[in-house]
Amino acid sequence: MKQQAIFLSATQELTVSKTSTPEFYRLYKQSILLALQKEGFLTESQLQYVLFLLENER
Repeated sequence: MKQQAIFLSATQELTVSKTSTPEFYRLYKQSILLALQKEGFLTESQLQYVLFLLENER
């Protein structure tokens, strides 16, 4: 399965914080990492390692 950056649009006003919307922050970090890999700053193995760390930081 190919990793892709995800854009989520809000349909209502929400208070966004690290504690109230942890899924948003996780997806935001993931999107940044995918952009860095796309631009050539991360190799595929580096990306996979950091995504693994991101998934296990909970």
